[in-house]
Amino acid sequence: MSISLGILSVLAPPIAVRIADRLFFTPMGLPRPASEMPYYESASHSTIEYDGKKVAVYSWGEGEETLILVHGWASRGTRLGHLAEPLNKKGYRVISFDMPAHGDSEGKSANLFDGSEIISKLCEKFSPVRAIIGHSFGGMALSNAIHRHKLKIERVVIIASPFTMDYIVESFRIFINITTNVSDTMIARIQKRFKESRDLDVFDLSVDSFANKLKMPFLVIHDREDRDVPYDQGEGYANSLPNVEFVTTTGLGHRRILRDPEIISKIVKFISAP
Repeated sequence: MSISLGILSVLAPPIAVRIADRLFFTPMGLPRPASEMPYYESASHSTIEYDGKKVAVYSWGEGEETLILVHGWASRGTRLGHLAEPLNKKGYRVISFDMPAHGDSEGKSANLFDGSEIISKLCEKFSPVRAIIGHSFGGMALSNAIHRHKLKIERVVIIASPFTMDYIVESFRIFINITTNVSDTMIARIQKRFKESRDLDVFDLSVDSFANKLKMPFLVIHDREDRDVPYDQGEGYANSLPNVEFVTTTGLGHRRILRDPEIISKIVKFISAP
C-alpha cells in the first residue's frame, strides 16, 4: 500500500489525496486477541447510540464512582481490561467502550471528535466519574473531551499519547508514504469538511492548543523508547499541563507499558489519592 501510494503521490496526486483522506479515518480491523477474552467475557455488555450507530460498552464491578478507560487507535475497550480488577478492589465501577469502527462497535471510520463526544456521553450516563484513563489516541480523545465538554473529572491518566496534531499528520504521512504536497492537500480538505460540519478546525483538537486550561491533576506516563508515539509527545504534556506528575520508563515501549506491575500500581495509587 505505501509503495503504491508513494507512486500515486507523484503520478496522480488527486487520487492519492482521496485515498489518504479515507485511510486517515479508517482503523485497521484487527481481531480481538485471546489475551483480551477473559476481560471481554467477565464484563457486563451494553450499548449506547452515537450518530445513529451502536457503540459497545463494557462494565466491570460496582461502585459509587466510575472510572472510564479509553483505548487507542485500532484497538478495543478490552485492551485496558486488565486494569478493571485492581480498580474494582478500590471500590470503583470501571467502564470502557469500543470507538466507532473498532471492536464490536458499528461504523467504518473514527476520529477525535467522535471519541471525545462518546466520552462525554458516558460521563453523563455513568456519573459521577472520578477519573479517565487513556492510552495513545485515547489520551488525546479524553483530553479533548474534558476541554470541549467541560467535564468535571477529578483525575486523569495519559499513557503514551500524542500531544500535537502536527505529529499525528506527519507520522501518518510517513507511514503511508505520501508526499508533503499530498499530505497538505489532504489536511486542507479535512479542515474544510470539519469546518462545515462542526465549525471547528481539526488543529483545534491539538492538545498543545489548550493543555494549560486543564487544571485537574494529571498522571502522564511515557516510555523513552516508544516507537509508536515518541517520548517528546509525553514531554509536551508534562511541560504544558498546570498540575502534572510525569512518569518516565525505559524499555517498555508503547504497549508493554500498560501491563507493567509498577505502572499499574502507580495508576491505582494516583486514582485513589484523596
